[in-house]
Amino acid sequence: MGMCGAYLRVTPGELRELIEEPDRYWDYAEKAAGTERTVDVDKAWNALWYLVGRAGWKIDFVLGGTLLGEADSDGPPRYFSADEVRTISAELTGFDKLSEGVELSDLEAEGIYPSIWDEPDALDYVRAHYDALVPFFAAAAKAGDPVVTIIT
Repeated sequence: MGMCGAYLRVTPGELRELIEEPDRYWDYAEKAAGTERTVDVDKAWNALWYLVGRAGWKIDFVLGGTLLGEADSDGPPRYFSADEVRTISAELTGFDKLSEGVELSDLEAEGIYPSIWDEPDALDYVRAHYDALVPFFAAAAKAGDPVVTIIT
């Protein structure tokens, strides 16, 4: 199966509950599964992290955020405040700009997961997941909602 990334949009009240009881993350994630409140980036998370770091974005929306609970083998979940979500949304302007000058060999040389960088359309896989994040973060920013992310 491998390591996969996911995002969950929560209300400010739900975030307060999660800060108090981080173990409830899975309850919220299960309830929101398959709705516009979740985005699965599958295994593209590591390439997105690489591209965002290379571009020097203000907020690392892949591995950044504030820890919910304690680190364990499943995650741990991290969250972004509504203000951070607005900043992330503003930076999600276009995949072409983000990936400009990146060669598949760069991703291979950096050991970016998964090992698909010998396939000529590998960046299309990453683009599809990036493109799903754009409206997700835009809707969260518009509503003033925080976002929780996890890699499992």
